[in-house]
Amino acid sequence: MRFVAATTLDLWSLPPAGQPASMALTTPTEQQKVHGQFMTPEWAASELVAHYFGDLTSSDAVIEPSCGEGAFLRALPEHIPAIGVEIDPALADRARASSGRQVIVGDFAAVDLPLRPTALIGNPPFQLAKVQAFLDRAWELLPNEGRVGFVLPCYTWQTSETVVKINQRWAIRQDMIPRNLFPGLSLPLCFAMLTKAQGGKLFGFALYHEHAAVSRLQARYRALLAQGQKNVWAAVTVAALQALGGEADLTAIYAEVAGAKPTPNPFWREKIRQQLGRLAERCGPGRWRLPTAAALAA
Repeated sequence: MRFVAATTLDLWSLPPAGQPASMALTTPTEQQKVHGQFMTPEWAASELVAHYFGDLTSSDAVIEPSCGEGAFLRALPEHIPAIGVEIDPALADRARASSGRQVIVGDFAAVDLPLRPTALIGNPPFQLAKVQAFLDRAWELLPNEGRVGFVLPCYTWQTSETVVKINQRWAIRQDMIPRNLFPGLSLPLCFAMLTKAQGGKLFGFALYHEHAAVSRLQARYRALLAQGQKNVWAAVTVAALQALGGEADLTAIYAEVAGAKPTPNPFWREKIRQQLGRLAERCGPGRWRLPTAAALAA
C-alpha cells in the first residue's frame, strides 16, 4: 500500500477571498504544522461519532490514535471501552484529564496497546506517510469488519493507484466535510470510513478501478482507447489480434491478453470471447481473424 507523497502541499494558508474572517481566527504554529496538531471541535467529534458509530456497544473497544486533547474520547458514550494514544505528553495529559480515559504516550503506529480494538476513530496528522502507518497498524489490530473513521484531507484519495491499493484491504466510503472546521485550512476535507474487508467496495468514488485498469494496459491498448474505442475489453481484444498478425486461435489470444488484463474480472476469457463474436470473424475451430480493414490498421 503506497500513498503519493504530498509533503510540499500547503494545507494551511490564509482563507480564500470572500471567506468570513471568523473562519481564520488563529494562525497555526510551526509545531502544529510539524505534528499535525489541529484539534477537532467538540461538537464535530460528537456529530461524527453519533452519525458513523452510533451502533457501538459495550462489547466494542475503540482507540483514538493521535488523540490530541481527546475530542473523540469525550464524544464516545461512557459505557464503550476506549483509550487514546498521543505522541505529545502535554496533550496526552489534557486528553486524560478531560475524558477520564486512559491515554498512552507514544506513536500509535508502534506503541504497545492494552486492548484489541474493534474500531478506530480520530483525526490523524495530515501527513500521508503517517496516515499510511496508521492504516497498516489498524489492519493488524482490527478484526474482520472492524472499522476506521478518520478526518482526512481529500487529496488522500486523489489517484486511482492509491485508492485501488487501499481498496484491496478496505472497503472505503468518503463524505465531504467543511474545510473550515479548522481555521485557515486551504484544501478540502472528508470523513473517511474504512471497513476491514479484502476486496471491499468503494462508496463515493467513480472511475478509480477503471482508470487504474486503463493505466496498466499496454501502450497499444491505450492507443486504441485514445482513438475512440469506447470499450476497454474491445480495445484489448482488437489489439491482441493485431499483435498476432490479425488472426489467431483462442489459446494464443488468451496468452497475449493474460499479461495485461484491464480488470481483475475472473471471467475475462468470457469477455474476450464476447468481443471476438462482435468484432472478429471465425475462420476455423477456435480460430478468429479481424476484418481486413481492422487488420490493416495494425
